[in-house]
Amino acid sequence: MSRGQAGALFALRWRMVRSPAVRAGLLVLAVVSLVTLVALAVAAAGVPLGRLVSTGPSAEDLLRAGVPVDRTGEVRALLPSAMLAFALFSVIAPLAAGGGTELIPESELVAYPVRVPTIVRLSLALTPLNIAWYFQVFLLVGATSYAVRGELGPLPPLGVLVLFLVACTTVGHALGWALVGVRRTRRGRVATWTLLGLLLGYGAVLATTGRLTGLLDRAPTVSVLVSELDAAQGRSEALPTVAVLLVVAVAGYLAAVRLAAWALRRPGDRGTDGPLARPVRRRAQRDSALAALVAVDRASVWRSPPLRRGLVILALLPVAAAAVASLPWSSIALLPPLVSSGAALLFGVNALALDGSGATWVATMPHDPALVLRSKARVVLEVVGGAVALVLVGSSVRAASAPTAVDLLCAVGASASCVAIVVVTCLKLSVTRPHRAELRSARDTPAPPGSMAVYSARLAGVTTLVGLVFSLATFGDSPLLPVLVTVALVAWSAATWLRVRRMWADDVRRAGVVATVSAG
Repeated sequence: MSRGQAGALFALRWRMVRSPAVRAGLLVLAVVSLVTLVALAVAAAGVPLGRLVSTGPSAEDLLRAGVPVDRTGEVRALLPSAMLAFALFSVIAPLAAGGGTELIPESELVAYPVRVPTIVRLSLALTPLNIAWYFQVFLLVGATSYAVRGELGPLPPLGVLVLFLVACTTVGHALGWALVGVRRTRRGRVATWTLLGLLLGYGAVLATTGRLTGLLDRAPTVSVLVSELDAAQGRSEALPTVAVLLVVAVAGYLAAVRLAAWALRRPGDRGTDGPLARPVRRRAQRDSALAALVAVDRASVWRSPPLRRGLVILALLPVAAAAVASLPWSSIALLPPLVSSGAALLFGVNALALDGSGATWVATMPHDPALVLRSKARVVLEVVGGAVALVLVGSSVRAASAPTAVDLLCAVGASASCVAIVVVTCLKLSVTRPHRAELRSARDTPAPPGSMAVYSARLAGVTTLVGLVFSLATFGDSPLLPVLVTVALVAWSAATWLRVRRMWADDVRRAGVVATVSAG
């Protein structure tokens, strides 16, 4: 059974998707994702090169998009930093997910002898379902195909890139499982928080002293780019790096298996309930039913290990990245949309699951049922809006130039529009597509992996499109466009919120949602 456990579990998860439409949608999504990567590589490698430029895109370049421009040198110079960002994400993602993504919740498999290598293989296989991972791969494939050209075409450098992606992913999982094991004791948690503080302080020193650029120039990913260039020309100098990447990929997988076995079997000092095992101070009486529901929902967010970890990463990572990068305002307008969709995936796409098995009890309380939905909307708004506000302030402090009135309108408009769209989309999904989710285990997600991938693509696609509109608007001089777009999107969100409220007011639908999130 051991060799076929991964296939059997995938088959079981597939049978659990009962809707034919959802199955068809997942298959279409998988095919489209692969075809898009291949089409991107072919299209980027075939882009004609014209005059050589070394400066950033200007309004003239945007208007004359059909004129060939050679930017291979510029893109090639950025590739090592982009690969370094992917390597960093490969470590952070498994750490945020408590070692990796679960195909089926651990509590549902407790009666079955699932082996640790199966858990690691499933987590690695589910990695492409993370839209942030896929988006970075998308950018790296396009940039490599465009900037690394040779007589043998894009396949040799892309082969080196694929080895690099696999090596980073396996090593990231190994480090993630190692930190999961270390953090099972108080001493380990103190050590990891101390290490995080030192790393953030070191990053702040590098950013403020201007030494970050020099450090990036000496990054190990520079050798990967050199190997890609050698591979594109068919030179044998690329072989040592290819061999090293192969060894690192295999060693990373084996280390991930060993460390996952150690982390899962290591006894923790918090018991099975984690922080819930400690005494909790008696909370004060709330002034209204809505305030009491909001307090319960906030406590539900903070009692969940994956939600706590996700909130910390959302608060630290985008702000640190934006503060270090010193972005132009056209890029700052793109950050709030990306952060808002990521924040919503923590729990917003299934916000009514915050009540868990207590949803039935909450539904029987003598209050207006609409207050439950308002409470969830307020908590989702706090999380999404807070994350967007943090990244907006962090990126503005280190912006590359002083903002104009149009820049400020675009940045604020993108933030307000995307927060409104994401919150109402989450509430609509919560009412129309509820899931049973305990959100207790470190690797729990608010919905099954396939649904999370669909939700992630849907939210990221819409918010990225909105962000691009506001980003392009920063190149203009008129404040009318960002104002009109913001008003239109917020009005659409308000109309959607009213439709969701009418759906929630239906007794039959509300009973179905409560039964699903409380009992499955």
